[in-house]
Amino acid sequence: MKTALSFIAATSMTVAVGLTGQISLAGGHITSATAALQNLEGAEIGMAEITQTPHGVLVHVRVTDLPPGAKGIHFHRTAQCAADDGFTSSHGHHGEGEGEHGLLNAAGPGQGDLGNIFVGSDGVGEMQFFKDGVFLDGGDEPLLDGDGTAIVIHAEMDDQVSQPIGGAGARIVCGIVQAS
Repeated sequence: MKTALSFIAATSMTVAVGLTGQISLAGGHITSATAALQNLEGAEIGMAEITQTPHGVLVHVRVTDLPPGAKGIHFHRTAQCAADDGFTSSHGHHGEGEGEHGLLNAAGPGQGDLGNIFVGSDGVGEMQFFKDGVFLDGGDEPLLDGDGTAIVIHAEMDDQVSQPIGGAGARIVCGIVQAS
C-alpha cells in the first residue's frame, strides 16, 4: 500500500487517507475494488485487490491450490462467474474493441490483457501489475459499468500475441470485480 500511496501522492492530485487506510481520490470516484477468486468447484482460492490511480489501476492477485506454471490472466467484460459453464458467462475480454490481444502484439494490447501469473510448485501464485488507461468507474469503458467485469485465470500461459486469448486455454478461476 505504501508504494501505491507514494505514486498517487507524487502526482499533485489531492488525496486523503481515512482511518481505515483507504485511499480516496478527489472527485468522488471509486478508489478500490476486490474480486474473490473461485475455482471451477466453487471454492474460494484467492483474492484480487484493485486500486485506482490517476492513470489506471494497480492490481494485486494472490491464489492458492492451482497447478504450477504460468497462467494467462485477463479482465473479462461481464461480472458473471458460473462454474457450470466453465466461466464462459464472463464473455470475452474487457474492452475487446480496443486493440488486438497481447502485450507483445503491435496492434495491442487490449484493455483486458493483463499478462501471466506464475504459480509455484506449492500451488501459490502472486503478482502485482499496473494497467494503464483502465478505470474502476471513469473513462470510456470502466470496470464497474452496468454489467461489471470479471477477472479470469486460464489453465495455460498467455503467449501475448495469438488471437483471441494468447493460447491460454480453459478458464479455471474467476472472480467478480466489486467496489470495496
